Amino acid sequence: MEHEGLIKERAAQAFKLSEDEVIVKHRLLGGMSHLTYHIEVKGVDYTYRVIGKDGNLFVDRKTELENLKIIEPLDLNNQTVYFDVESGEKAAKYVDGIVLTQLDFHPYLPKVAEALKKLHHSGLNPASDYGLIDRLNLYESYTDMRSSLYLDLKSKWIEIYNQERKHLPKVFCHNDAQRSNMVVSDSRLYLLDWEYAGLNEFYYDIASFGNVQFEDALKLLDTYLGRSATKKEQDAVRFYRMFQALQWHQVATRKDMIGLSEILKFDFKMLAQKYLDLAHRLYTEIKG
Repeated sequence: MEHEGLIKERAAQAFKLSEDEVIVKHRLLGGMSHLTYHIEVKGVDYTYRVIGKDGNLFVDRKTELENLKIIEPLDLNNQTVYFDVESGEKAAKYVDGIVLTQLDFHPYLPKVAEALKKLHHSGLNPASDYGLIDRLNLYESYTDMRSSLYLDLKSKWIEIYNQERKHLPKVFCHNDAQRSNMVVSDSRLYLLDWEYAGLNEFYYDIASFGNVQFEDALKLLDTYLGRSATKKEQDAVRFYRMFQALQWHQVATRKDMIGLSEILKFDFKMLAQKYLDLAHRLYTEIKG
């Protein structure tokens, strides 16, 4: 394994053991931003996360740790056993299950809705607001890409947000509730990777579920509501998915700028354009 030595070294330091006592099993499926591995220490299975290049630009690790502590009573996440707020490295109890991206998600929609409702209706207060507009401005500060289409769509999004949604109720949201962050184990569903957790409108989590295909988010919306959603409710999901597309357009642009397209053999420039096209499509659907 390409990164086995690095994971052994970091995990040994975290657990205060020799490297020989750390068994690296395999890299976990998921995003390309970080290295997350299944390891074994003294007969106990854990996950160990090492932050990828630029990974700490987009996340406040102190806030992440605070949120992990706040959501502990909900029993939605795996147990964190080590967290370094400077590096962002984290060890947690390993969940033996299947990532939802590897399954037909349709039978699990009730469990996904149940997990999100448990969070949204918990009454818990996250460590911070997600800060939609400030966050988008922060992401922009790491790139030099400001196409006329991007600026136009951002302006339209902000106008709608300020006029229609800014003062609507917000709840504790995961803010990255995509299938790669959900693991099915026995009869329960775990919601993992709380890097982006914060105060937001609940529709944002529904929108995140549509990261592979937007229409999947609308299926989750119906399940979450327990009925067929209205056009207005669907448009709320489109609206927040539009924001996510603008946000990840900037992230993908940054990844291409720093050479990750070549390093990871993945065309982030193409992905950035794909996100921009999606934002435009969703805006058209909202208006049309």
